[in-house]
Amino acid sequence: MREEMIPMNKITYCTLDTETVGGACGNNDIYNLSGIVHDREGNYLATFNFLVAEHFNRIDEAFYGKKTFHRYGEMLAKGEITVIPTEAEAISIVNSLLNFYNVKYVMAFNTAFDYTKTHCSILLEGREFIDIQLMAMQIFGGRKSYSDFCHANNFRSKGKGTQCASSAEAYFAFISNNPTFEEEHTAFADSSIEVQIFVACLKAHKKFTKNCHWYDFGGKWKLVRKW
Repeated sequence: MREEMIPMNKITYCTLDTETVGGACGNNDIYNLSGIVHDREGNYLATFNFLVAEHFNRIDEAFYGKKTFHRYGEMLAKGEITVIPTEAEAISIVNSLLNFYNVKYVMAFNTAFDYTKTHCSILLEGREFIDIQLMAMQIFGGRKSYSDFCHANNFRSKGKGTQCASSAEAYFAFISNNPTFEEEHTAFADSSIEVQIFVACLKAHKKFTKNCHWYDFGGKWKLVRKW
């Protein structure tokens, strides 16, 4: 965990990501919990990257875990990740860190998963949240430039694939103009690109919805060009 003291009179945010075992129904067990405490310009105040020992032996149950297993060994060898015995301890440490930095907004790309399908829901107590996926949908999702980028590089939604993708991978590829970008699907790497998506959205100076998961959003935005 890395910490850096900066002036505390600014609004502080935490962008968090989880890698889990378990299905879509009920709570998912976290084997990798990571995130970044930062300001609205994307300057880091603190980082954390936890490997949860009690669930890591079930990584073969995780879709991405089987593909990224080798990365955890590399991170351990380089001292880039900290082993925490239990999920409850990991979440408690994060909560203390958020209290220390007086974090106002806890964020994730698809908060509907990270804050309702895992025990990270505890982190919402007394705080507001921003769903970065919803934010990116509202700000970039209806732009012709985003639609053109998705069509040119085959970034399609999952399922029928008749709409532009709304994934962190697609939005980061767009804002970085890097059509070959591939999301790593480890929690710290993913949270770092999500911070950059958040900052890019803020720089657009457009309105967005807070304290709402993307699938609960009652409004509509224009989707440009379907396949």
